[in-house]
Amino acid sequence: MKVTIRDVATHAGVSPATVSRVLNRPELVDETTKEKVRHSMKTLHFQPNAIARGLSSQATHTIGLVIPGINDLFFTELYGGIERASRENGMKVLLFDSQHSRSRSLEGFAFLKQHQVEGIIFSSKVVTDDYDALLQRLQIPVALTLTEARGGISLPAYKVDEVRAEFDVVSYLVSRGHRRIGMITGEETDDITGELRLQGYRNGVIHYDIGYHPEWVEVGNYRFDSGYTAMQKLLERQSVNQLTAVCAASDEMALGAMRCLYDMGLHVPDDMSIVGFDDLTMARMTIPALTTVAQPFAEIGAQAVHSLLGMIQHPKEPKPTGVYYLPHRMVERESVRSLL
Repeated sequence: MKVTIRDVATHAGVSPATVSRVLNRPELVDETTKEKVRHSMKTLHFQPNAIARGLSSQATHTIGLVIPGINDLFFTELYGGIERASRENGMKVLLFDSQHSRSRSLEGFAFLKQHQVEGIIFSSKVVTDDYDALLQRLQIPVALTLTEARGGISLPAYKVDEVRAEFDVVSYLVSRGHRRIGMITGEETDDITGELRLQGYRNGVIHYDIGYHPEWVEVGNYRFDSGYTAMQKLLERQSVNQLTAVCAASDEMALGAMRCLYDMGLHVPDDMSIVGFDDLTMARMTIPALTTVAQPFAEIGAQAVHSLLGMIQHPKEPKPTGVYYLPHRMVERESVRSLL
């Protein structure tokens, strides 16, 4: 049977209101009474309800997190940074999986608000103007990771400069003698990531006088299978394209492309060089190990937490807005061959 505040009060010989004050406003209670109440809580194994406490103290010490999908391979590292920074600051994390659905993402905000979170970290679809009305109603701090706000409300966003990162991939390949460089990109229509990484690729091939060739580009959804299928399509045009390297907008798609090449009897990097994006743990487990762009997922998560805590603790100060870029880096392994 669950122990209640009334049970603790009876055991300690005080009123339920005194127990409530010990939980929510301990500075109002003398030390002797506090010690007596806390002893009763320990003896009865009383577990205070965080939500109920929040109703009276306006502080649940909980932040919400909306993610695109719990099976996304980058999630573990991102969540690790968020959870660690939250725990170090006395906060808990309540998770909502949007399952890559815009409507579910909107539901996530409402769900977390109902559970009295003090702020929300959003790491899902791009925040467009269809979020504006909801964000105005919520009236709680929001920070973004791995995405941006492009609606009427500006929010702080923490990520890498994806345009620059993909440009750097092209630069890296060119420095190793590659000129016929294909790309497996993400979906431009539904995801800011696909748009930005393709823009970086396009900037790179134009900058190095290679030229942008649509037939050198295929679209995937960041998953292994889509990388496999996209590589199949590129190989169907290989007699004309004569690609020597392909950069993928995610490590998963890069690994799918590598598997496709293997199944077709081709070798990485001898027959085709491959570069990924993310630096997931599995990137160094493959044979050959994958050359890729590393995103500092844990640091991105921690920065979002610190931003959110600042807004929670200082609600009257100006809120941070705009995009805050964290540094990416090229991780050179074994999947790129030098043609020089």
